[in-house]
Amino acid sequence: ETLHGTRPSPSFDAMALQLRKRQQDAIHRMLNLNVTRIVPLGEREAEETEVYKILVMDRHCFDVITPLVRVNELRRHGVTLHLRLDNERQPIHDVPAVYFVRPTAHNVARISADFAAGLYEAYHLNFSSSLPRPMLEDLAAGSVKANAAGKVAKVFDQYVDFVSLAEDIFSLAQKDAYVALNDPTAKDADVEAAVAEVVKGLLSVCATLGRVPIIRCPRGGAAEMVAQQLEKQLRDHVDARGSMFSDHAGAGSLSLGSREERPILCIFERNFDLAAALQHAWTYAPLVHDILDMRLNRVDITQGSSALDAAAGKKSYDLEDNDPFWRANIDAQFPKVAEEVESELAAYKKAIAEVNAQTSLGDPSSDADMATNTQKLVSAVASLPELQERKKFIDKHTNIATALLGHIKNRGLDEYFALEEDLLAGKGDKTAVMGLLQATGRGTPEDKLRLAIIYAMTHSGGEDAMSPADAEALEGALRASGADAAALGFVQRMAKLNQSLAATTTNATGRRDDRATTTANPQGSESNLLDYAERLYGQSLSAVAKGVKSLLASDRQLAVARATEALMRNEPDSRECAEYAWYDAKAKATDGNPPPGAVGEGAPAHDHALVFVMGGGNYLEAESVRAIARGDDAGGLGDGVGWESDARAAGRLGTTTTRRSVAYGSTEMLTGAEFVAQLGALGRKTGH
Repeated sequence: ETLHGTRPSPSFDAMALQLRKRQQDAIHRMLNLNVTRIVPLGEREAEETEVYKILVMDRHCFDVITPLVRVNELRRHGVTLHLRLDNERQPIHDVPAVYFVRPTAHNVARISADFAAGLYEAYHLNFSSSLPRPMLEDLAAGSVKANAAGKVAKVFDQYVDFVSLAEDIFSLAQKDAYVALNDPTAKDADVEAAVAEVVKGLLSVCATLGRVPIIRCPRGGAAEMVAQQLEKQLRDHVDARGSMFSDHAGAGSLSLGSREERPILCIFERNFDLAAALQHAWTYAPLVHDILDMRLNRVDITQGSSALDAAAGKKSYDLEDNDPFWRANIDAQFPKVAEEVESELAAYKKAIAEVNAQTSLGDPSSDADMATNTQKLVSAVASLPELQERKKFIDKHTNIATALLGHIKNRGLDEYFALEEDLLAGKGDKTAVMGLLQATGRGTPEDKLRLAIIYAMTHSGGEDAMSPADAEALEGALRASGADAAALGFVQRMAKLNQSLAATTTNATGRRDDRATTTANPQGSESNLLDYAERLYGQSLSAVAKGVKSLLASDRQLAVARATEALMRNEPDSRECAEYAWYDAKAKATDGNPPPGAVGEGAPAHDHALVFVMGGGNYLEAESVRAIARGDDAGGLGDGVGWESDARAAGRLGTTTTRRSVAYGSTEMLTGAEFVAQLGALGRKTGH
């Protein structure tokens, strides 16, 4: 019989949902053979008590663990070797093995083969989600057949089947989910299987939090299918003995069962705001992800244009929460990031100059000078590690910013961003759009396709509807540029079949109140950015110069963030609160209608929210959702810059930042190019 990964009843910190920290704790317990190790304060654990072991993972669970545990941390937990399940492995008879894999028939068969080969001394089997009964029986049969039943220590359902990319961002790492959920040629069984995978991932998220959320979603469609199935599974777990949800535990645990304390889980489909998956960004994290293809918090930078340069100059950088520059500038407008790189470099040079001044020797014959010199040398040596670490971060972000500026220059990304923002605000310039779409216009075929789809979406009905001649010219320009127009054809077909797309577009053009990104001195920002560009490339970036002022003034709130904020406020005049379905596994079963007093006049607001997008998300949408936690007085997303910005922001926001917490998740994190590839696949399936 499988066991649930045991979790201590967590204190639900109002400062944050702490999803990543909780998952990391679960992984650490798993690495320690599912025993919580407690070392008395002030004592070091004796090395001889450490159990040395091997870690065996499949590809998916390798991705789960990669952002959470570094190689040196594995060693601290006694893991001397980590191997892939499907790779050929040699027997190591005197060492136990910790397996961390998905519960699939293939993985169960592979583990049974390991039993038969007698690879390890003991087997600690951990599945990322619940192991179905038939697979458990197959596993038991395999162990008995190989005479290895006595070597199987325990079998655990860990419920950690998701990837935590940041404290407030997670992904289910489900590839091509948008295609699976929107393929009109798919069989019902295929769609149901895709929905079941989403439910399984979200159940893991809820189990890791140790909380039963209140589920809100638009009525109808795949989002409500997921909500209904998730509510059923949560209800089964809540009603079961030994529930893994701490807010259902006994009196000895912290119980936050009231509706205002429990998080809400807001589920949306990607089609709720299609534009957010397509548009270009102008802030740091979305740019790094979209342009430099960040994967599992790692980005690869290729320096040099020749093949030889590329081979010699490829560098990989980790972008984690322990990077102070990344943490402080993750949502900053890119011109401000360039400023901060320069500012931090200048501060570093000043600190080095002060160290050099401290180490200048006085009169060596003087005892007083000798003592002073010694003190200065000790102080200088003590400051060097911190300065070296600081320089490492500066070099990293200088190289990343340089690479981003190269793409901005070559592809004219500032023009794409500005045009898309205007289109989504109802102002687009047809001539400018067609100019970029021409084969002579800057940008990759995918850049042009993304712009064309947004143009078509914002001109799909009403007085601004495209004429047949305009539509033909749009497709012709795309084909001439080498772009695959199948994605555009699919979106246009979807617009004709589903008139709600027009409402989605309207949602996407809502104006943001809490994201004023204009700086106090936009002209100064422009000047500094151009100076920085000149030093990097030997010439100014006229394309950047043309667009910086308008880019710094963008204040649009994305549709998913706007709907989530309305659901969290839970106010009586909110359309979302009144119309969205409500599912609560801890309340009496309903047909999706909220119970009396849950919504409207006198109903409490919600301080914690999980936002989930089916069909793919991105860092631009995560950034817009993150702004909710900052509150209405948080200022622009581009204002949070500098090493000390977090502390300044906390002081400025007062109690708002100590209460609200929001985490954003999706079936997978997609770049714009990856998303249009999925749209293209659907277009080809439907004959475009």
